[in-house]
Amino acid sequence: MVAWLLSGAAAVAGTVESTPAQHPLRPPDVSSPRATLDSLRRNLNQAYRLADSSDSHTKDTVVLLRRALRTLNLSEEPESIRDSIGIEAALHLKEIIDRIELPPLEQIPDKAEVNSRALTKWRLPNTEIVIARVEDGAHTGEWLFSPATVDNAADFYERIAHLPYRPGATPRIYAAYSMTPGPGLSLSWSQNVPRWLGWELFGQTLWQWFGGLLVGALAVGLILVLYRAARHADKSRATTPPSRRATILALLFAIAVAAGVEYFFDQIVNFTGGVLIFTKDAFIVVLDVLIGWVTVLVLTQIPELIVRSRRLRPRGIDSQLLRLGFKLLAFVALAGLVIEGADRLGLPAYSVITGLGVGGLAVALAARETLANVLGSLAIMLDRPFRTGDWIKIGGDEGTVEDIGFRSTRIRTFYDSLLSIPNATTVNAVVDNMGQRTYRRVYTRLNIRYDTKPAQIEAFIEGIKGIIREHPTTRKDYFHVVLHDLGSHSLEIMVYFFLQVPDWSKELVDRQQVLGDILHLADSLGVQFAFPTQTIELDRWPASSATTNQEPAISMPLQSSE
Repeated sequence: MVAWLLSGAAAVAGTVESTPAQHPLRPPDVSSPRATLDSLRRNLNQAYRLADSSDSHTKDTVVLLRRALRTLNLSEEPESIRDSIGIEAALHLKEIIDRIELPPLEQIPDKAEVNSRALTKWRLPNTEIVIARVEDGAHTGEWLFSPATVDNAADFYERIAHLPYRPGATPRIYAAYSMTPGPGLSLSWSQNVPRWLGWELFGQTLWQWFGGLLVGALAVGLILVLYRAARHADKSRATTPPSRRATILALLFAIAVAAGVEYFFDQIVNFTGGVLIFTKDAFIVVLDVLIGWVTVLVLTQIPELIVRSRRLRPRGIDSQLLRLGFKLLAFVALAGLVIEGADRLGLPAYSVITGLGVGGLAVALAARETLANVLGSLAIMLDRPFRTGDWIKIGGDEGTVEDIGFRSTRIRTFYDSLLSIPNATTVNAVVDNMGQRTYRRVYTRLNIRYDTKPAQIEAFIEGIKGIIREHPTTRKDYFHVVLHDLGSHSLEIMVYFFLQVPDWSKELVDRQQVLGDILHLADSLGVQFAFPTQTIELDRWPASSATTNQEPAISMPLQSSE
């Protein structure tokens, strides 16, 4: 025990044989339980001495505090709060050691005893404080305070806080740390501030609550005002789809403000304990949400910029495919942010990925019809069986394609109604794309009278051929105009040709022109068109058997049109 007192006194007096100032790169000795316990005490005693010095700065104590936390096994703590939790645990352990009776120095295993007895852990007598040998990882072979000891250090401290300090202690070192702005340690700060600001509420002093809540409220108010102004600015721009440029800038500013507030909480207010863990986790979530929000907005605006710069049709296949690709990219980015944020919160990445997989499977099963439609839209965009503006036939439905969405395809029928067909149905149906025709067929039969002379018929046929050859939109290399059949009431001339036009409206106009020219040709040649006729024969029945003179039957043609 005398040795412990002498060691503590020497550290406080500044006569420690090896200090970080002398050997700044030498790690603390953690080769045995004795060395680890002594390293914790020596570094914190030195930090306490510097904190009590009038010519020192709080940052001078940071190196010593970090050397003290190197005696702790922090492998199970979240990386984002590992240093802060470690310093607090080290200070709690120092408060405990300063109040309880330690065993004689020679009874604590040193390196030689550890090797000879093959020890793997050592417990401080009459406590649950354990120093154990690290079996794997970057600190393999080192003797560190166990993760369970680190987790329960605050509880252990609460249970012995009523005990008096023993000789060579560093009184109220943890209270001084919680009162000091920033990560360092200063005894003068806690002594100079008004006493009422040091009152504790939920483990934090009043000045910490005042500073944290004031800055947090100002930051939230500023972010909300800027966001609303940005939304108003975006709505004032008459663009389709609406621009989100101002909103993106506001969110980027919000990220900067949130990062600044986090720095203020960490480096100035210096929350501790459960409040520290809560604020750290809250800022991780807030920053990841803001970054994810900005990422989604940026990735949804990029395809719109491409569509406008290349002058693509806003609802065309290429535009839709661009939007879908960037939406998938946004989904991947969000998944990456979730995994990264969960890792910083201390959740195993493997568990998070498994959870995302199970959650995705559940969503897919619950929304399999929607997913089938989305996959169908992707197949339509890649295969391109039709495009916006095409006249198509799907089953018994036909019309002009107005929009190809992610769930359904909208068709404007010729009755001017809007028909929505799920993409899962569309991709599996037989689609007759009338809009992709290079040529549009015209087929008709002209019925002319039987009394038309053969010369007139030949002239009429050659004249129709000439009309087809001269028309600007007809196909010249393939058409037929022939005397096709001898009908029941007329001679049938088949007219078969193709028009090369872009749409149905143009087809109707050119078809009318060709047929009108044929009518003019028929009129000039004296060719008359026939219509259905019937011949009815009437027999007169004899008035009596005595009648000897029979009148012949009367036959007269009756013309009728059907």
